[in-house]
Amino acid sequence: MNKATRRWALALLAAAGLVAQGARATDLCPAHTHTLAFFNGVWNTPDTAASGARALLGTLDEALRQHPARATFAVGAEVFYNASGLQRGARKGIEDLVEAFAQRAAELDDALRHRWELFWEIVDGRQDGWRKIAAVLPRAYDLAVALTEARNARLLADATSFAADPPTGIDYAAHRLRLRALHALGRGVLLVGHSQGNFFLNAAYRALPDPASLAAVHIAPASARINGPHLLSGNDLVIAALRGVVPGAPPPPNLWIPPSTRDASGHRLIETYLDADRNGRPAAGALMADGLLALKAPEPRASPGFFTATLAWDGEGDIDLHVLEPGGDHVHYGARLGASGTLDLDNTAGHGPEHYHATCDPQRLQAGIFSVGLNNYAAPAGRQAMLQIATADQGVVRTVQVDAGPPRGEAGDSSPLIVLRVAVARSGPAWTATVH
Repeated sequence: MNKATRRWALALLAAAGLVAQGARATDLCPAHTHTLAFFNGVWNTPDTAASGARALLGTLDEALRQHPARATFAVGAEVFYNASGLQRGARKGIEDLVEAFAQRAAELDDALRHRWELFWEIVDGRQDGWRKIAAVLPRAYDLAVALTEARNARLLADATSFAADPPTGIDYAAHRLRLRALHALGRGVLLVGHSQGNFFLNAAYRALPDPASLAAVHIAPASARINGPHLLSGNDLVIAALRGVVPGAPPPPNLWIPPSTRDASGHRLIETYLDADRNGRPAAGALMADGLLALKAPEPRASPGFFTATLAWDGEGDIDLHVLEPGGDHVHYGARLGASGTLDLDNTAGHGPEHYHATCDPQRLQAGIFSVGLNNYAAPAGRQAMLQIATADQGVVRTVQVDAGPPRGEAGDSSPLIVLRVAVARSGPAWTATVH
């Protein structure tokens, strides 16, 4: 029996297994129908990006409560992370001008100490107010000039940081691969970008040939191009500073969020755009809810798992995903059903994806090491392969790109190239998956 015939027969057996498995318990996996994919902006650590995703999900949920169709949606949030701009801790942003204003005003004249309207007129670029004040309090003029110069310098530094840490190809590829996996799982995906994250969103938006399953919302977009509705405050000083600094102009402001000392830049996601006490939050929620309600989820071709492994490569040819389970089962195209998981997507033409899911049933899932790798069955030498591990509760936790090596055919099935290891552990009712 040749490989193609063998795979066809095994696919029928796997499909039967998947139907039976789908009726079993799914205690370890949330039953999501849609995914909110958050593309973070500059200066975000993984923890702050995760906080942003949770805040967006909460905002979306508030907006969906007004829609009768809400009951049919089970939305989860994932961070489509990019690591640019992590140097923030070593540099000052415009937010410290708030403190500088108060300190300097106290030195110049006690009457200025509480003149916050003067501060906002300066940082917003509206000068009429402080010119009038300067006629009564001459020293206010010196303060205004110094503060304006500091504002301009820091906004310029913030704006040019978008270009200082350009997006990387590995980030783009990782985002595209995760979108392909979510599409295979039958998820409608709402893409939400903040700040620089909108550059990444735009690249990901073109990843799928099925636009009905994607919707995009741009918050404080730094990019000139958008693929959906946007929200930009008229007092977002960082985006305002981008005009004339980077090629192309961001879209025009369409909302005025009142200033606050919580975020002097008017640019942060949680502190300004999703602030529960101001008008940005309901506006963002309405845009996201409208986008989500318009989505048409694709037909699922794969199953969710306690963790999943997705493999893709950069051209035509046959590269196979292999998983060695803790109990000794070797899951690949020739044995797609393991004790703990299933290879539910097998691609022989090129590019991928191939997809493995570990069961969501705690009675079947095994604790131990899952070794995940690949074999270049029949692709040209030099193919670059990308392997991505995602978990049910965190989304993507690791993406690795490797050279797939020379083609090895069936001879390579017994000794696949191991790329990542997933340690699954159980402590009482709780299960964890750690990638090494």
